[in-house]
Amino acid sequence: MARATDSAELAPLADRSLLLSIVNTGQQLVAVGDHGHVLISSDNGRHWTQQITPTRALLTSLSFPDAQHGWAVGHDGVIMATRDSGKTWQRQDDGQQLDTIYLSVLFLNAQHGFAVGAYGKYAFTIDGGLHWQSGQPTTEEAHYNRISVGPDGTLYLAGESGSCLLSADTGKTWRKSEVPYDGSLFGVLPLTAQKIITYGLRGHIFRSDDQGEHWVPLTADVKVLIMGGLRLKRGPLVLGGQGGNFFISRDAGRSFQAWQPADFGTSVADLVETNDGAIVAVGEAGVTRLTIP
Repeated sequence: MARATDSAELAPLADRSLLLSIVNTGQQLVAVGDHGHVLISSDNGRHWTQQITPTRALLTSLSFPDAQHGWAVGHDGVIMATRDSGKTWQRQDDGQQLDTIYLSVLFLNAQHGFAVGAYGKYAFTIDGGLHWQSGQPTTEEAHYNRISVGPDGTLYLAGESGSCLLSADTGKTWRKSEVPYDGSLFGVLPLTAQKIITYGLRGHIFRSDDQGEHWVPLTADVKVLIMGGLRLKRGPLVLGGQGGNFFISRDAGRSFQAWQPADFGTSVADLVETNDGAIVAVGEAGVTRLTIP
């Protein structure tokens, strides 16, 4: 039986296996997922190369504050880092937190980062991951599904039971935004310093024009779990989720229309825009390049 401390093995079909997170570092795409897989593409997602990592645990999230420095987190308390654009990785956890499940990681720069996850798990570092400290944004032990940052530096935590937390001081203090929904939220997509979108279970989408003080429901017609979202450079917003269902907004999040690409029916966990203007989705069927209509 493989252990989290075992090194990942090369898999010929790694780009067709379960992948949960993807980023564009500016120079390449990097994706992570099952069995400690880390994949790199230098041609906008057309071809992928697997990198060996020091774990076989499921990797759930990835963050690159610059093209060289990156972090990945996942099950069994795994936190690992790269300083060479993803070619080699080093563990930063002690390998003993096997009951810890990290679901999201975010680094603001090469020193200051956060890792969050199940049962209120919240850790932060100010020295590039050499040391990690625990925190408690709220007394509730909700699962934190994703941490993100807005253009003004505001941090957002999205989680279960309608949890949406905001921090204006790089995580020192947090305030709760009262989203009119008690199901799980899987992300906050900041558009401006004031305008934000949050999304979650059963097609629930909400928009706020005042940084979470008030929310407008924009529930999608297709009632599926929405797990990832991004804003394209040319303007449209794209959310993706279960069953290959996507939701597109061309009016800055005031409305969304459902879209399901032909011959694409697998669930999506995360999305990224490529340097040539396409979208790469990752999920249960690995990586897929898409062009929105």
